[in-house]
Amino acid sequence: LALRTAGYALAFIGVVASAGATVPVAGVAFSIREPFVLAPAGAAVALAVASFAVSAKSGRRDIRRLGLAAVAIAASEVLNGVTPQARFGSTAGAYAYAAHGLLAIGYLVLGSWLWTGVRSSIRTRFVASFVALLVLVVLTLSTALTGVISNNVQSSELKTVKTQLVSAIEGIETTDARDLVQSTQNVAAQPTLKGYFTSHSIQDLRRTAATFVSKSSFFDYDFVVMMDPHGGALVYDGHGPFIEGKKGPVPTRLKNTDVINIIGSDVVSDVVRGNQIAANPQRISQSSMAVVSAVEVLNGRKRVGILATGRYIDALTAEKISNSIGSTRVSLLIDRKVVATELPSGATSQAIIGGIPRTEFATQKAISQQRDIGAHSYFTAAGNIKSSSGETVGTLVLASPASIVAKTREGVTQILFIVAMSVGAVVLVLAYFLGGRITRPIQVLTQTARAVREGDLSVHADVSGEDEVGQLGATFNDMTAALSRMTSDLRDAAREEHELRARIETIIESMADALVAIDADKNVLAFNREAEIITSMSAADAIGRPVTDVICAVGAQGEDVRLPIFDLSEGSVGGVFVEQGSGERVPVAVTSAVLYDDRGEIAGGVAVLRDMTREREIERMKSEFLSNISHELRTPLTPIKGYAEILNRKKEIPPEKTRQFAKGIMESTQRLERIVELLVDFSAMEAGRMAPRTTPIDIGALVESLATQFRSRAPRHEVVAAVDTKLPKVIGDERLLKRSLEEVFDNAVKFSPHGGTITVEARAAMGNGKAHGRPKAVEVSIADQGIGIPPEDLPKIFSDFQQLDGSETRAYGGLGLGLAFVQRIVDAHEGTVKVDSTVDEGTRLTISIPAAAASNGGE
Repeated sequence: LALRTAGYALAFIGVVASAGATVPVAGVAFSIREPFVLAPAGAAVALAVASFAVSAKSGRRDIRRLGLAAVAIAASEVLNGVTPQARFGSTAGAYAYAAHGLLAIGYLVLGSWLWTGVRSSIRTRFVASFVALLVLVVLTLSTALTGVISNNVQSSELKTVKTQLVSAIEGIETTDARDLVQSTQNVAAQPTLKGYFTSHSIQDLRRTAATFVSKSSFFDYDFVVMMDPHGGALVYDGHGPFIEGKKGPVPTRLKNTDVINIIGSDVVSDVVRGNQIAANPQRISQSSMAVVSAVEVLNGRKRVGILATGRYIDALTAEKISNSIGSTRVSLLIDRKVVATELPSGATSQAIIGGIPRTEFATQKAISQQRDIGAHSYFTAAGNIKSSSGETVGTLVLASPASIVAKTREGVTQILFIVAMSVGAVVLVLAYFLGGRITRPIQVLTQTARAVREGDLSVHADVSGEDEVGQLGATFNDMTAALSRMTSDLRDAAREEHELRARIETIIESMADALVAIDADKNVLAFNREAEIITSMSAADAIGRPVTDVICAVGAQGEDVRLPIFDLSEGSVGGVFVEQGSGERVPVAVTSAVLYDDRGEIAGGVAVLRDMTREREIERMKSEFLSNISHELRTPLTPIKGYAEILNRKKEIPPEKTRQFAKGIMESTQRLERIVELLVDFSAMEAGRMAPRTTPIDIGALVESLATQFRSRAPRHEVVAAVDTKLPKVIGDERLLKRSLEEVFDNAVKFSPHGGTITVEARAAMGNGKAHGRPKAVEVSIADQGIGIPPEDLPKIFSDFQQLDGSETRAYGGLGLGLAFVQRIVDAHEGTVKVDSTVDEGTRLTISIPAAAASNGGE
């Protein structure tokens, strides 16, 4: 009001002074409650009267336009003064539209009058141009500065609320749990409580539990559960979580199901299994969570009971966190359902954390963002409260009002406005006295500068003269020419650098080994794809962090290993492991090198990590194979050598013994021959030098023959053969198929050491469609009643040189090639192998070989 009144009054003084005479103005008295709101209208009326008077006296038509503008502005100010609360869209909206419409008309007419003045004077044009340019620059800078300050304030607030959230979660997960454990330990150590547990005084225990949860108690527990040494409930007392009521948080009733969930929690289970103490946040029900502590009650060294206490993470917790932080409002959610919040009523989980994927909580401790909740904007931070096992218990959300950004923006705008007005007034006075001589060169230079700002460096300022303005024009032209050359050079350099960087990045990303580059401060600069795989950390998370936080190197026994790259030194280290965030370890060989700058100073370092998993696996397989084959060869050689030495030492040996020794030597020789044949055949098949023969085979007769053979070889087992009549023939190599079935038979005998029945079945598998009614394959199943195979080990049994027990003290021998050999033979005959096994019940292995195309039921 004051500024507008002063402006209209100064215009009035100028018009009157230009007329050279006194113009009478009638005073008007307003009978309103706040007369100052009509002061601008009074000044505008005075300006209108003076303008019309001067125009009538001097005949200047431009002054008449000023009068018309003053009339429209005066009418607008009257409407604003009479209805100052009028707003668009309100009941008094018509007054607002009329006032702003008249004001717009007045300013348009006023602008027309000002433009006439600008066109009539070079000096005025210079002043107007200079002031307009200054205002444009000030507005641009003020807008940018306001945005930067607002963004900085917003970023600072988001970091603050995120830090507050991490601190609050750590307080719940660590501090609260630790305090609760200490308090519970102190209670469990009381001799009186031990006596109650020892004497099984349920009444005393119930009274004690009620004392612990009473408001006058020294201990601050929401609930107490007393259990016997095995975790069976004896007594409990307490209340449920606090929820928001009309007069503040009020407690709910403790439900029996909540007590059952407390007893079955991980904390109590850990103590029951043998831990003396345990404490961490736990989910109690679908709508409640608590920090639970469980402690053994010991009488001497004997456990006489278990004491479990807890404090809910509820509305009181939210209130406590909020009081410790300030204006921040706290919300608690379970499975994205609001269980407690200090936000305005109606704040839903969708409004509080909606749109945040669940997977982001697994990779980030806290997620901060600005959200609109209801009619207000907040800076929010959300994070999961987790138990010690990593299970999500609930979600904590802090929301700080975003009004501080609006207040900061408003304050900055006001200061910039005052500064701009002050600077503009000073510059306006100075520009007026600079003179019109430099107006044209400055305008030329301004236009040229604008073109340069838009990126056109080919422009030329047409300014000449011996004075400073001429020198400025020549210097400006030289500057634009130099900028043009520099820009061209920079573009070429940037293009070359981009191409070089692209080639280097392609090489780095295509490396089979992990590459980690660091700067002189030991922070990660480069991190390729293989490094992400080995460390299980993304490049976005690794870059910028200290290398010791990214690469966790440990030895074979789990001890920390200091890599040369950690100290910016050169060297190679082998036999170490990189421990991933999940705890899994990857064996690596690390080679480190130092990078130097042009002055010979250390600029950073680079480390290459080779994944040694495959090499270690090959080494392990090699060791196991050598151990297996030495064991397998030694087993038949021992009796051969023993019997031979006996025959060589003793001159007279009974014929029965001689035959027995010869038989033992023969059996061991056959076993040794079988091992050698297996190795030769397996290597031949691996090298592709063995192709199965394609001759018709009577698979039924082959099965019957093998069953008879193994009845004599396995006297402790009952071998039962069930062979369908009229089995179709198969096309293949009889020797290889017999070898494969012998391997399966041998495994059935070996892995059922206590005897039992070995069942072998041969049956025809019928086809479908066009082949309906015609056998499509012959299935041979061999089942034992042995030790069986665990489900998790079934995928391994067909691997080369693979034994489920590869230790030196294993109970069962073998090279680990039997089933791998069977698989290859069956694959060569275009058949399939299927295994069904139950631990301690036995194993059934079924081989399916396609029937001969010309076979039929009569063959």
